[in-house]
This record gives sequence, structure tokens and C-alpha cells, in this order.
Amino acid sequence: MTEAEELRRRARVATEALRPHPHRGDLIGAGAIPFTLGVVLVNVRLDSSWGTGIFFVLTALACALVLGMGVLAPLEGERPRAYQQVLLLGGLVLLFVTLLRLAQVLGSDAPLNAQGSTFWIATLLASSATWLARERRSAICALVAAVAGGVALLAFVGWVFHPHGPGSTRWILFLVAIGLVFGALVLRDRRRRESVYLIDAAGLAMLVLGLTYVGSLFSLTFAADAGSVGPGAGWKLILLAAGLGLVAYAGVDEEPGPAYIGALNLLLFLVLDGIPGRDGASLWFWPVVLLLAGGAMIAAGLRPRVPLPPEPPPVDGPGETVPGPFPPSPAPGSAPGAGATGATGAPFARPARPLGPEQETPPGAPEGEDGSEFVVEPPPAAGQPPAPGGPPVAVE
Repeated sequence: MTEAEELRRRARVATEALRPHPHRGDLIGAGAIPFTLGVVLVNVRLDSSWGTGIFFVLTALACALVLGMGVLAPLEGERPRAYQQVLLLGGLVLLFVTLLRLAQVLGSDAPLNAQGSTFWIATLLASSATWLARERRSAICALVAAVAGGVALLAFVGWVFHPHGPGSTRWILFLVAIGLVFGALVLRDRRRRESVYLIDAAGLAMLVLGLTYVGSLFSLTFAADAGSVGPGAGWKLILLAAGLGLVAYAGVDEEPGPAYIGALNLLLFLVLDGIPGRDGASLWFWPVVLLLAGGAMIAAGLRPRVPLPPEPPPVDGPGETVPGPFPPSPAPGSAPGAGATGATGAPFARPARPLGPEQETPPGAPEGEDGSEFVVEPPPAAGQPPAPGGPPVAVE
């Protein structure tokens, strides 16, 4: 029992030693960047000199240090601070390198060239990033999880079904992009930053979809059948819609990330559609469509404007008396006050009570036949007794 308590005490001491203090967080985050780059550079430069096991142990320890500090850093608000985001992102980079070294230790010489090892590496990375995005409220980790999840799905399809050609890859990327867009719509009101990063991931999926055409297209650019290797009209429409949609989303929500990715998608569309087809250069089809659509939108924006109608006059507030003539006096023999208000709710007038020393007669107040002043009051509300001082009398 004593040894177990001692182990727990040492674990608490080690945990507190790794927990970054907020007032030193910026310094720690700034140091984590060159530290992470140094570990990756050691893996790249000394790959043929050191053993795989040494790389695995060193990279795993570095990952535990950087990622552990990112997890243990206290949240001071709804979102982690910049240094915490740096620690989490650097830890995920080191985790990816650690998983690559682990796959080599398990016998895979080129882990990323094998669909099976790529699948479980991307799955573990996506799971870790998803947990960090949820528990630490890190939006950048959500982007990493979305990208890694898409890679894991592609690797799984290639590992299990062995598809021929890039057609299945393009359809998977298209479906992944649609799923990410729906996920962004679900998170739009609750987690805005995660929603934006999911849109970025969808744009990256469409960008990769277009890049699957680039290699074969440029390898046969000057061949006789160069037009046969490019995307069809359907894929061109999807790429164009993706680029325009990302730019529109960025303009509406004022987010720069989707704008950059959308611009890259539009540039890729220009590259893929700009190479002449079999029949040579022609204005048909996309140049004409784009010119007509853009010109119609510009003309709609420049059409003559109709002046707006004037604003309505301000409505008098409650309790204010609208100036106007007083209602006629009641007919002889009628009940006192009858017809004083009528159907229009005109104000009552009753003999004024004796004025105190602090009160003054309003200028222009009506007077009775005996010279006494009258005070104009609004009609009493329904169900309320009449004002004291006798029945209301209408002013003639």
C-alpha cells in the first residue's frame, strides 16, 4: 500500500511538473515549434544511420512531452490559447511520426505505401485528434481529424476492395466532402470554429479530387488524345461549384481559410478546363456559360434602382393627447358625462380641484361658465372607477 501511494505521489509530482503555467505559455509554445522540427529532422537525416527502435523510443518520448503539455495546460476560456493550439498540433505531428516508426518496428518497410498500415495509422491519428478536439475544444484538431479520417477511409477501400483506377477514389472524396459539409452545418451554431475547419477539410477533399487528374493530364498534354484524359463535364461542374461555394462562404461568414482553398479549386478548374480538347480551342462550353452567368449577375446588380418610399411618421406614445377639437356636449336630459368619450375615446374634461400653492393653471386651459378652470384628462381604462371630483363634463 505504501509503494502504491508513493507511485501516485510521484505521478502527481510529474504531472504538475509538465503542466505549463499560463504566464509562461507563450514561451513554451514558441519553444515547442523548433523542438518538434528538430525531432522530425533527426528522423529524416539519420534514417539510414540509426536503428528503427531508437527512432521509435525517442520520437515517442518527445510526443509524450509535447502532447502531454498541451493536454495538461489549463483552459482559461471557452477556447484554448494560441500556445495550447501549438502544443496540440506539434504533439499530433510527433504522434504521426511515432506511428510510422511503430509500423516499421512491426515489419512494414514503407508504411505509407501499404494500404493496411496506412489505414490503422490514419485511424489512430484521427481518433486522437477527435478526442483532443472534443475534450480540449481545439478547432485545429478537428481539421486534423477530418483529414486523417478521409485518408483512413480511402486506405480502407483500397485495402479491402482493391479498386482499379482512380474513379473510386474520386467518388469517395466527393462523398467525404458532402459529409463534411453536413457536419459543418450541424456544428455551425454550437461550435463555429470547428464548423469552419470542416468546410476547409471539404475544400481540401475537392482539391485532392481535382489533383487526381493533373498527373495523367500533363503527361499527355501534347498527345493527340490529350482531351480524353481530363475530367468530364460533370466533374468540372463539381469542381467549379466547390470553388465558388467556398469563396461565397468565406465572403458571407468573413472567414479567410475557405477563400484560399476555394481560390485553389478555381485555379485547378482553370488548369483542367483550359487545355484544348480533341477538336482544338473553342468557346463552347464553359467559357460561354461563365461569361453569360457572370454578365447576368453584374447586370442585375447595376439595374436602375427604385427610390424607397418615405418613412412613416412617428406614432404618438401612450398617454399623449393628440391635438384636436373636443367632442360636443351631451344632449339635454342625458346622463352626466354621456357622450363625453364617444366611440373614439376622446379625452374627458372635469372641473379642476382647488390648486395648491405649488400648482399652476396650464396656459390656455378651458374655463367653465362660472370662471372655474377645467383640466383635460384621458378617459379612464375599462373597469376603473371615474376620477375623483365628480362626474366628467365635456368641454364645449
